Amino acid sequence: MATINVVKKRSEPLLAGRNKYAVDYWLLLGTAALLVLGFLMVYSTTFDLGLRFKDNPTYYMTRQVGAIVLGVAAIAFIMQFDYHALRIISLPLIAVTIVLLVFLLFFGQVDYGAARALSQGSYQPSELAKLATILYIAHWLHSKGDRIKQINYGLVPFSIITGVMFSLIVLQPALSTSILVGLISFTLFFVAGADLKQVLLVGIVAGGVVLLLMTVLPHAAQRVNDYRAALVDPFQASYQVRQALGALAQGGLFGVGLGQGVQKFGALPLAHTDGVFAIVGEEMGLFGALGVIALLAFLTWRGFRVAARARDTYGFLLAVGVTVWIAYQALINLAVITSVIPFTGMPLPFLSYGGSSMLITLIGIGILLNVSRDGAAGSFARRPETRRAGTQQTN
Repeated sequence: MATINVVKKRSEPLLAGRNKYAVDYWLLLGTAALLVLGFLMVYSTTFDLGLRFKDNPTYYMTRQVGAIVLGVAAIAFIMQFDYHALRIISLPLIAVTIVLLVFLLFFGQVDYGAARALSQGSYQPSELAKLATILYIAHWLHSKGDRIKQINYGLVPFSIITGVMFSLIVLQPALSTSILVGLISFTLFFVAGADLKQVLLVGIVAGGVVLLLMTVLPHAAQRVNDYRAALVDPFQASYQVRQALGALAQGGLFGVGLGQGVQKFGALPLAHTDGVFAIVGEEMGLFGALGVIALLAFLTWRGFRVAARARDTYGFLLAVGVTVWIAYQALINLAVITSVIPFTGMPLPFLSYGGSSMLITLIGIGILLNVSRDGAAGSFARRPETRRAGTQQTN
């Protein structure tokens, strides 16, 4: 039977006396740069909204800063303990997340045809679902070891775990977020060493389910039809896509100037959340947009580097999970804004307005920094032997 062995590492306790803050400082620097850009773009895209709806131009920016402060505090807290302690909370966290997702279906605030938020729109359980899924599946895969190659220990429980989270998010409905959670889970299943036949079966079935949902869910079907029409005639693209592309085109090479864009004043819906990259292109131009992409790519590279240097399988899976979460989410947002894929709602990590998204993303960065301590402390040379991706065995 063909199998994929990506990583084999022995779990060991954190060495006593190691500096808690000997982390990947390049990862920290990249995160800080994105936070600064995000701060600027949130103010640029929300000061008018603050004046119109809250009589305070800094209302939304202040809320975003509050989420950033909480996120930085969470990073500092996470750095106080060994990341293996996260295994203790993985099951309770995903249980709480499932309860919140079910509660959301009955009592959630409905915006734009979907029940995605609680507490007057200030909290989105689907954001927590991304992190909870990573923590639980990483723990589950690590605990099963080579047994995940067996259907009863691998494919069946993995399908149930992922299927429950996917279904609860689809029912909001939030198809793009459910696809993101599915992609993260699938990637972890693959890199953990799952049987190749199981991986292919999961990919085929999941792809078929997504295609089916894109035809039976009215809002998804409409967006696919708009996308197909735009491939023939760009002027037939959906209104939001046309406005986003117009903003990117108006920015030219160097942009119209920070805060000087006009698309955010009602022309581009949700310019402060899903459409923020279009405003980056309008106000900072092509070079500014490429700079944001470069920072996100740099963060992704550092995340995979942290995974490569992790001292055991659990740390490896945590780092891969957080990294692909940020990378996939950014790719989906950028692909939507540039009309590469059909329109869907997906915030751009670090730049879009949203307290829940910012806080949970920074918690993910805290986990990455925690895992990175071994590499930063120079312990890589003392780590057990590791087998990397690309090797195959035949049993």
